[in-house]
Amino acid sequence: MGWQSLKISDSSWRKWARRFLKDERGSASVEFAALAIPLFIPLFIFMNSFATMSDGQDSLRTLAREAARGFVTSANDEIAYGVAHEIVTKGAQILGYGDAIQKGEIEMHIECSKRPCISPNASVRVIMTKTDKSHPKIKVSAIEYVSPWA
Repeated sequence: MGWQSLKISDSSWRKWARRFLKDERGSASVEFAALAIPLFIPLFIFMNSFATMSDGQDSLRTLAREAARGFVTSANDEIAYGVAHEIVTKGAQILGYGDAIQKGEIEMHIECSKRPCISPNASVRVIMTKTDKSHPKIKVSAIEYVSPWA
């Protein structure tokens, strides 16, 4: 008896398997999962790296703008360089770049159109560069102008 019941269940299983393999309902879902998901994974990786890079550029550009504003509103060049350095140091900590500042991964370079920099109508460009071994180099700049009545 045990052998016959096994044989019956075995044949019913075969019928069910044949019916299942011939049935095409849901095949589009399987094809989508098999073909589209491997194509979307690189897209998601690219979007993530693009968002990270864009966020890094925005943060550094904010630091550069604030440093340039602090520079051009200072009384003289000596004070201006100190103010810009302080703004970048404190701002980097606020924006989460405290470790990068300590490691020397963020550099600030200041270019002036005139000497001394704090001269009427002089332009001041602050260039921020972040170099990290695990990410591409980010370089941004901001320009501010000294008041004509300085």
